[in-house]
Amino acid sequence: MRARRASDWLGFIGHLAIAAVTVVRTPSLTVFILPPIVHMVFAAGSFLIRDEPQRVEQNLIGRAVSYVGAFGMFAFVLVASILKPEWLTMTASLSLSMVGVLLGVLGLSLEIWAIWHLKFAFATEPAARRLVTTGPYRWSRHPIYSGGCMAYVGLLMTRPTLPIAMAFIVWAICMRMRMHYEEAILSSVFPAYVDYRQRVSAIIPGFYPSSTHSTTTSISTGI
Repeated sequence: MRARRASDWLGFIGHLAIAAVTVVRTPSLTVFILPPIVHMVFAAGSFLIRDEPQRVEQNLIGRAVSYVGAFGMFAFVLVASILKPEWLTMTASLSLSMVGVLLGVLGLSLEIWAIWHLKFAFATEPAARRLVTTGPYRWSRHPIYSGGCMAYVGLLMTRPTLPIAMAFIVWAICMRMRMHYEEAILSSVFPAYVDYRQRVSAIIPGFYPSSTHSTTTSISTGI
């Protein structure tokens, strides 16, 4: 195994710290923001085991939207919990709250499953390390984002405030831009990704014959 650089250790410590602070500050919202928290925990570990990238994003906009997408909702929830707790007001509808919690749990489960299949390829900025077509990647090219979207919709349903809705829209825009940069890198490094992209949906899972996923090539997005 290659020697770890100081930046790897900083990434490891930083991601763990962000996850811990978020849980401590907003325990009642953990089920909804747990997908990115889990992301942070796995990403922290991945700094110590991940592959060297074959290519990383150099465009400043691509890098910026990746950081906003990765940390934006964390920042919003933390700031709101301290300065504007009314932005996180719970809905009075029990049924809406129950559906929201269910979406949060489903989103969390999907994201954990997807993160497990990318454990050697995490990064905050878009990068090409390896390609994964197993697990949830058989049906969606970006199942981590699918899970995050479900969790944040659940958050919005349980706390239907305008600030949360606006934060979600910003997150969704950044994720869409981030996907563009990630897929451009993957297509340039892995020729097999072009065919994979044509067969598999981006966010909403599509079901395809298992024979179309028999390749043994690993495909991964940098996250």
